[in-house]
Amino acid sequence: MDEKRIKILRDEAPLKAIWSLSVPTILAMWVQVFYNLTDTFFVGRLNDPFKVAAVSVAFPIYMFLMAFSGIFGFGAASYISRLLGEKNYSMAKKTSSTAFYTCIVAAIFITIVSLIFISPILTLIGVTPETHKYAYEYLSVIFSGSLIIMTNFMFTQLLRSEGAAKVSMFGMFIGTGLNIILDPIFIITLGYGVKGAAIATLIGQVVASLYYIFGFYSRKKSLVSLNWKYFSPGKGIYQEILRVGVPASIHNLMISLAQTMGNFVAAGYSDLIVAGYGVVQRIFSMCIMTLIGLSDGTQPLIGYSYGARNIKRLYNVIKTAVIIATGISVFFVVFFYFVSGKMIQIFINNEQVIYYGTQIMRAMMISLPFAGIQFLIRVSFQALGKGKPALILALVRQGIFYAPALFILNKYFGFAGFIYAQPIANAFSLMLAIILFIGIREQISNEHLKVENEETATQLSKLDESFQKCP
Repeated sequence: MDEKRIKILRDEAPLKAIWSLSVPTILAMWVQVFYNLTDTFFVGRLNDPFKVAAVSVAFPIYMFLMAFSGIFGFGAASYISRLLGEKNYSMAKKTSSTAFYTCIVAAIFITIVSLIFISPILTLIGVTPETHKYAYEYLSVIFSGSLIIMTNFMFTQLLRSEGAAKVSMFGMFIGTGLNIILDPIFIITLGYGVKGAAIATLIGQVVASLYYIFGFYSRKKSLVSLNWKYFSPGKGIYQEILRVGVPASIHNLMISLAQTMGNFVAAGYSDLIVAGYGVVQRIFSMCIMTLIGLSDGTQPLIGYSYGARNIKRLYNVIKTAVIIATGISVFFVVFFYFVSGKMIQIFINNEQVIYYGTQIMRAMMISLPFAGIQFLIRVSFQALGKGKPALILALVRQGIFYAPALFILNKYFGFAGFIYAQPIANAFSLMLAIILFIGIREQISNEHLKVENEETATQLSKLDESFQKCP
């Protein structure tokens, strides 16, 4: 048993513990961003806005695969953290093994279905005739590697659940480093274009997965297990996984859906705006993934504290994380306001793409402070096993609030409505998140008081029995 990781979850001061777990997670998230930025950068070297647009409209599908994997990854991670807090190591191993092999079966099913219906999928996500060929080339490779993408994402979640964030980070570093090396070879040297970008991505993820398997799990360094003998497809385990995993996955699916809707609306203007919107989404993901990395790194601390009934530590962790998230958000808003145009130019040197992309980026950055706190509240619900409020937040930000705002504001205010729909939706989502959190906080306090009363009653009963035995 790795006592050092348990000590971080149990005893480390909140600020130090959050940084210990979140910094590797944030870096790992940035690595994930660089996977996608690298593809965009080298495809952009072809100086063809249609190819950049093709990679942009296909990106939400890549996110969809990870989101579906998140049903098992996020759900298992939340349950495992709580089980470790309860010192129930046997059930933690059963949960990790069950989630892992179930994810493999789901990935095989998705691969078959997506390859059969690839053309209708391209039509559904708003691919234009000019970008259809390139998007098809990219997605045909991505869909073929669904098993690789989904299991690799699964590994990262399981590792974070037990505080092994550094292992997750190193694996992603390996995969991304290889992707950066292979991208120019496959895209430019071998002339595969956008298809080469997808091939390089998959090769990088294969190597990262091999590192997780042979560099960590096979050496028995883990607190959990992927061994088939622990596979226990029982109702109880699946209920715990799905109770948190479905809301968490829906949140990521809604992000993917929102980007698809944004691409659809942008295509109504021109492919140049689609290209600009796509580049901005990749750059913006640097900020979003930083905040998600912070919240994901905080999740095992919250789950462990809740499982160990250390409510004071739980609240201190959440409060500290909110302060950090706010500071990070403000920094990004100021920084990218001044360098937005230059950042876009790095990926494609087209005046119109840069012009529209700058406006889109400055509008989207406004939503960051709202998003950061909301991510932490949503992840807190996941860590506590509170599936219903987590599900509500997963639906409202990019669905119930954003979708109507996008189409209504675009209709009445044109391009300005299109780019400011996200900040408006995020503001409303944050207000709802705070209201839900206040309700859950009262529920946790009542649970804690009930446990304390039960423990006090048990101690008094034992004390009374002791007095009765006295002569």
